[in-house]
Amino acid sequence: MGKIHRFQVGDITCIALEEGTVSFDPASIPGRYPNASEEEIQDAIHTLNPDGGEMQNYFNTLYIETGDTKILVDAGMGHNPERPDIGKTTAALASEGITPEDIDIVYITHFHGDHYMGLLNDGEATFPNARYVTLDDEWNYWLGDEAREKMADRIQGILNVVTPLEDKFSTLSAGDELAPGIHVMAIPGHTMGQSALRIESGDDTLIHLVDLLHSTAQFRYPDWHFTYDTDAELAVRSRRAQLANAVNRNLLVMFYHLPFPGLGHVERDGQNYKWIPLA
Repeated sequence: MGKIHRFQVGDITCIALEEGTVSFDPASIPGRYPNASEEEIQDAIHTLNPDGGEMQNYFNTLYIETGDTKILVDAGMGHNPERPDIGKTTAALASEGITPEDIDIVYITHFHGDHYMGLLNDGEATFPNARYVTLDDEWNYWLGDEAREKMADRIQGILNVVTPLEDKFSTLSAGDELAPGIHVMAIPGHTMGQSALRIESGDDTLIHLVDLLHSTAQFRYPDWHFTYDTDAELAVRSRRAQLANAVNRNLLVMFYHLPFPGLGHVERDGQNYKWIPLA
């Protein structure tokens, strides 16, 4: 069962959910961040993994309850016996008494498998009463009519999951309100329509920045490209802009791939940044 971390953003209830962790060999880091120098890589490995051995990639989903609306932000990878260390989101929700049938909205931040594959379970909708929402730019990039024609082979995995649910999908534009107190933000680069959520209530704000970065090393080295970025330079610009915003406004932020619960604050460190995880 995945861990949970319950917290409030004003009157809005949030729960960070542990979707899981996956181990990887530090020797793979140069392939994950192809423009990083050898000196930078060794510095990151020493800082993040001083005792050696395997490193961890983390996956954190987010549950939001605002008024009577129950929202799951990203569906994770879903249950798969071949991946026992991930796919824990629904079990984490169950530990809080929340069933898949309770979810009103599943918001998909971007169409990478670790964010959408959990929408189906054995071919059936995991969240049968939910409607599904994503950013219009993301939908059009992967699933618009032109994309389906030009990238049919590449997007087949997405289509396999989305097609059975398509009549319940809708899109929003950047700046639109998903639910009271929750607005959609565009953070393109990792995918061309990746989105974040700004959650505000009273004097409190949380920005869920999802895959803006994939390791705490990218606070120190925000110009690192990530191998799965669609447009790496655009991703760098989005990353620097959002990290600066988080610092300037002293915002609570959340990330999908940082150590659970992925919550904390960003501080400046010279021209770059450092991560202050929630204690």
